[in-house]
Amino acid sequence: MRQNFYDELSNTDLKGLAERSRRASPADVDRVLAAGGAGTLEDFAVLISPAALARIEDMAQISASLTEGVFGRTMRMFAPLYVSNECVNNCKYCGFACRHKIDRKTLSLEEVEREVEAIYKLGFRTLLLVAAENPKLVSTGYMGECIKIAIKRMPSVSIEIAPSSVEDYRTYVDLGCEGLTVFQETYDEAVYPSLHPSGPKADFKWRLGTPERGADGGMRKLGLGPLLGLNEWRFEILAVALHACFLEKRAWKSQVSISLPRMRPAASGFIPKEGDIPNDKELVQITCALRMFLPRVSLVVSTRESRKMRDGLMRIGATQMSAFSSTQPGGYADLTKEGEQFHIDDNRTPEEFARALRERGIDPVWKDFDASLAGRR
Repeated sequence: MRQNFYDELSNTDLKGLAERSRRASPADVDRVLAAGGAGTLEDFAVLISPAALARIEDMAQISASLTEGVFGRTMRMFAPLYVSNECVNNCKYCGFACRHKIDRKTLSLEEVEREVEAIYKLGFRTLLLVAAENPKLVSTGYMGECIKIAIKRMPSVSIEIAPSSVEDYRTYVDLGCEGLTVFQETYDEAVYPSLHPSGPKADFKWRLGTPERGADGGMRKLGLGPLLGLNEWRFEILAVALHACFLEKRAWKSQVSISLPRMRPAASGFIPKEGDIPNDKELVQITCALRMFLPRVSLVVSTRESRKMRDGLMRIGATQMSAFSSTQPGGYADLTKEGEQFHIDDNRTPEEFARALRERGIDPVWKDFDASLAGRR
């Protein structure tokens, strides 16, 4: 029987490795940089150490070179479309948690079609359908209908919804969906229950196994990520790097991506502990370290981050970015801010953001896949 990632995570002393990372020496950093990359998880831990911050410029140069060598000077553009904020979970940190008295909405299929058209007119051809976790969105076939609508206009459609079964993912793939994103939020099984006290999301193992089920269902893209701010960040970054490394072998037919969202103000009022969120310089360090450990993994940066941070990351390691994002249902055809999951920071229009890319010698890529290539149309 194949080992699953839960076993891999349980058998790896990430907390011990995080502690050794904090104690790494300048000589350790010199050794890893001299090799031009991190060959092991232990080397990666050195690159996210406090000692490595002094060599951030060297790391950035290596990261930029590796990124260009694998991905060229390109940036894949995408837009998230939130189709529902109706949620049955009670996560301590989320603005969509069921305890919050916010306006709840699930877009009608007509509204979904209107939103897709609005996003299409903005220039996007890659769409991420996002929904809060409510079983009815899957059991009624709603998400399948959303995919059918989206694929009429969007060559590339992915989903970020409640963890589902292999059979459900096969159905979505047959409808034209090519990608699945799921955030583990925190990889610390001891911390996880306190942050997810009720709802289906409380099942740590079921959520952790979602990318493997997605791969078994035929998803050609798998997106991962912790929510930085929920737990000690070095542990979380080590865990997501281990997860991506595992999936590159276990789900070798799929492209793996990592997102690095830092907590933003939200209706939850959740306040992270000091030191749980990496600062700007540390986020650059993390990006470079991930590229040096996982050169073929796509690194995703959303509009949570500031314009200055996104402009910096686009030059050294990021390969996918959203632009002009809305985090509430119906936020493109009707530009309001009510019902947001979290606040965004970079409000540039797609045209403005594409221009910023070109000014740095980077080509914005609006379309790089069509479902017909996989025989799904």
